[in-house]
Amino acid sequence: MVKISKKHSKIRRLIQERSPFDEKETNQILSEWFKATPILVKIAIRNYQFDKKKVLDIGCAYGNSLFYWREDSEGIEVQDHMVEFLKPFDRVVHKVNVEDGFSGLKKESYDAIYSTALLEHLVAPHLFLLRLNPLLRRGGLLAISYPLVPPSFFQNFWKLVIGFQGWTDSTHINFFTARDSKLMIERAGFKVIRQHVPVFHRVPLVRKIDKIFLPIGMSCLAICQKIENFKYPSKRTSDFDPSWAPDLKNFHKNRV
Repeated sequence: MVKISKKHSKIRRLIQERSPFDEKETNQILSEWFKATPILVKIAIRNYQFDKKKVLDIGCAYGNSLFYWREDSEGIEVQDHMVEFLKPFDRVVHKVNVEDGFSGLKKESYDAIYSTALLEHLVAPHLFLLRLNPLLRRGGLLAISYPLVPPSFFQNFWKLVIGFQGWTDSTHINFFTARDSKLMIERAGFKVIRQHVPVFHRVPLVRKIDKIFLPIGMSCLAICQKIENFKYPSKRTSDFDPSWAPDLKNFHKNRV
């Protein structure tokens, strides 16, 4: 924790020194995006050493997670203003809409991929997950977070405790339970190692047993490992593939 705290202070100083924006806007970004180290970043570093890996940070925004990873890590961001902000910081940031694929990125280039607050917004979440597999090196990890829809009784509980119900956000078009999302990720070429419940990582005494709260949680951080040479079962034929996703042919056992 001390190490992460020092890193956070260093990141804030770096932003103050190099930000391409004026002081007012820089301070606003610091206040909104760099007030503290994100709990998801803490989980990724404490448990999976993401700070020592080359990470592809998808949806990296202003870099509030990207800055914590190894220096050769890269980001993906679609919003121009955020890409412009990151230019002075010597990080490679690809301006890409992930729904269009990753044709400009080299396969097997990353030790890990990190993505938060994205999956619930995508038109084609399965295709997105499937396309991540080839980007990872052997044994590579995927850390991906998304909201969960808890059982009815606990929906009101979370509203009272947290003050909002994240899964009801009007911009979300995909909805998950812990069990369904695990199956979805596994069918896209990954083995789910652990599904963390981030809110309970704020309480040291329950941090190690957070998984028992997974069925009632309102968000999840899934840690997944790449399945090598992943292919669809032979029962799934290419007849089901849409014409606008020709790269799906790479995931069939018998290419057509």
